[in-house]
Amino acid sequence: MIKTAIKSLFAHKIRFILTAVAIVLGVSLVAGTFIFTDTINAQFDDLLDDIYAGIDVSVRADAGDFGASTEPFPAEVLGSVLAVDGVDVAEGGVASISIQVLDKSGDPIGGQGPPTLGFSWGEVPSLSPMRIKDGGGLPPSGPGEVMLDANTVDNAGFVLGDEVTVIGFLGPEEFELVGIGSFGDQDSLLGATLVLFELEEARRVFGFGDEFSGISVQAVADVDADELTERISLVLPSGVEAVTGETEQDEQAADINEGLSFLSIGLLSFAGVSVFVGAFIIQNTFRIVVAQRTRELALLRAIGATGRQIRVMVIVEALFIGLVGSVAGIAFGFVMALAIRGLMNAGGFGVPADALVLLPRTLVVSMLVGLGLTLLSSLLPARKASRIPPVAAMREDAARTPRRSLRTRAIAGTAITGLGVLLLAVGLFASVGRAIIFVAAGAAIAFIGVSVLAPLAAKPLADVIGWPLPRLFGISGLLAKENTKRKPRRTASTASALMVGVALVAFFSVFGASTKASISDTVFELFPADLTFQSENQNDPELPAAISPAFAVDLETYDELSVVSAMQFGRVVIDGDQQFLGAVDPSTINQVFALQPNGDAVSALSQPGSMIVASGFLEKNGWKVGDIVTTEFAHSGEVEMSVVGTFEADEFSNIYVSTETFKANYQYVGDGLVFANARDGVGVAAAQEAISPTVDAFGNVKAQTKSEIVDELETQIDQALALFTGLLLFAVIIAILGITNTLTLSIYERTREIGLLRAVGMVRRQVRRMIRWEAVIIATFGAILGVGLGIVLGWAVVKALEEEGFGAFSIPVGQVVLALFLAALAGVLAAIWPARKAARMNILDAISTE
Repeated sequence: MIKTAIKSLFAHKIRFILTAVAIVLGVSLVAGTFIFTDTINAQFDDLLDDIYAGIDVSVRADAGDFGASTEPFPAEVLGSVLAVDGVDVAEGGVASISIQVLDKSGDPIGGQGPPTLGFSWGEVPSLSPMRIKDGGGLPPSGPGEVMLDANTVDNAGFVLGDEVTVIGFLGPEEFELVGIGSFGDQDSLLGATLVLFELEEARRVFGFGDEFSGISVQAVADVDADELTERISLVLPSGVEAVTGETEQDEQAADINEGLSFLSIGLLSFAGVSVFVGAFIIQNTFRIVVAQRTRELALLRAIGATGRQIRVMVIVEALFIGLVGSVAGIAFGFVMALAIRGLMNAGGFGVPADALVLLPRTLVVSMLVGLGLTLLSSLLPARKASRIPPVAAMREDAARTPRRSLRTRAIAGTAITGLGVLLLAVGLFASVGRAIIFVAAGAAIAFIGVSVLAPLAAKPLADVIGWPLPRLFGISGLLAKENTKRKPRRTASTASALMVGVALVAFFSVFGASTKASISDTVFELFPADLTFQSENQNDPELPAAISPAFAVDLETYDELSVVSAMQFGRVVIDGDQQFLGAVDPSTINQVFALQPNGDAVSALSQPGSMIVASGFLEKNGWKVGDIVTTEFAHSGEVEMSVVGTFEADEFSNIYVSTETFKANYQYVGDGLVFANARDGVGVAAAQEAISPTVDAFGNVKAQTKSEIVDELETQIDQALALFTGLLLFAVIIAILGITNTLTLSIYERTREIGLLRAVGMVRRQVRRMIRWEAVIIATFGAILGVGLGIVLGWAVVKALEEEGFGAFSIPVGQVVLALFLAALAGVLAAIWPARKAARMNILDAISTE
């Protein structure tokens, strides 16, 4: 039976190829994601090996619940470390992420892409991977000198001796480029901009005192790193800790893996959609094939094949297709990984063009996905095939599928859809852990439920969609409409594959439109300020990038501005959990930012050691006004803070303190946002023009009006929608291939019918038109179902997020109409091959076909 199964596949090569391609596309995105992330992980592992090659022990601030920390500690700790028995060499340094380099045009290098990292130059080569490139000048040795990585120098067009503008804690300053460096043998650290100064100059630029943010230690040859770490720990003051270089390397690797996991999960989610769509195609294909081969399979039963053997034969066919598709998908996964790397590099991330990494896990997962997909999709058709009686071989109409009542389908479909809706509701509205799992499972089950119900709508919707066709295209249009109605289960199953992709596109479109509709009201409500300033250098993905405090000081000198108010952000630990904390100037914040305080909450912040808390957060933690909350800061440690009031605007933070309290508990943290109002009688445009010299000097700061903030946010939403739509394109392509596959198989099934139509006068052009409009009706049917589902899902999500500021539900009518048009166009494309094949049939051969 296995030999028979393989022969059957090769006897129908087009069917074999089209089904395999659906698997290839789904598996390739899975494999490509793993190949790319594994390659990046390997590159980071190599980089970390270079960084920690000579470091046996690292001394750093004890971060506690804050994780990795660059908090500074007193410089005299270095002397204590050097005095420990077993230390061969030790060197202290400072680092900062609150730094920016401007290019020759005064624009920030990196922007929203890879970060800019500042370091002090290390004098001990074995403790640092940074090197001077051949012909790259000298390391920085004093004030006014800077060194940059070679990748940044090349991209910005700098040469040795150039004046380079660097914005540090004290504001913009000019430095002479004296050195061009490499990170090991690489010209960059995965696209990051590396800025290095002599130690004392680095301290000044970063805003540090006589301190270090880290000390690297190398042990003498016969001393174990763990033993030396214990010795050093004994001489360290409170708040400073020693860990082995291997421990710190492992921590860095874990942080990198966690960051990459978001990319991996995102790409795999879209790969899952493609695989889900492929399941519809494969099941539909095998169901049609089984129906067409009824007499063949019955003859096998008649000559002794058991139902089990027939079932095994169909499953073997599916597994063979899955095997070929999976292997090809893994191969195509390398192309996908290269494409992802190209997109990352286009965004400025500088991913090295190292050899791609294929781990055994990638092979195993990809093969399981491909084989599992085809196996599960073929089980029902295989079961049906095994139940074909031998007597069916004697009937002329054996290949015809008997019409069955749709009542059972209606009951089952309603139950499945109801379960999906229930899970969606739990994930969206109930307080449950891992809500995204409930949402994803609910959406998938709802899609299956609607696909089960779809045959009930196939005939009426085909009538509606195909209504104009007989009037416009005569008999070709009429036959196209009737053919799609003739087998509603087949039509619905084919359309369901496209439904999934279109539904997700419609959902993202509705969600994006609703978000944009809510943004304007939110921004104009939250920001009374005429101008808002923020940094373009985003080095911390969770907190607003820091602006030098000197910027707000400079703005205060302009008579055109009536008020300037800055907001700072940081992290604290309360009851073991990290929280974001904001800081405001109580005397000015109400003029520029709508905290929506209850009573005199903002004024009460002037009291030392006080904080105000968002009402919902207060209730969630069981606090009340007047409570004392133990709050841990990375620099000052545990502080007893008093809750003096509440507020409602929790968009940025659930907790606010005064700027004075913030400065007492943090070091070297710049401003997260700066607000300003134009003086009465001075227009916003005039004020913006007046302060432009300061804004231009701080090249990494952008000044925006409320309307400009809205425009920027809407642009970002549009870019995200374009990305999501592009990733869903794989699922749509698979669905189009499914329509092509279904029509191709139906042509084999209707060979004699098409031959008779040609014999009674239908010309080739009319045959092509008939097949083409069948495809259009199927595609449009799927698109209508998808758009409807997407809109409903979008409404549910927006409704669930009302408390988060989503006050408007919006349907992008233009995008919905465009989706329906593109679906119809996809039907035309899907019909090209089947229509051409049908039109070129030999009339006599077709008529004589049984």
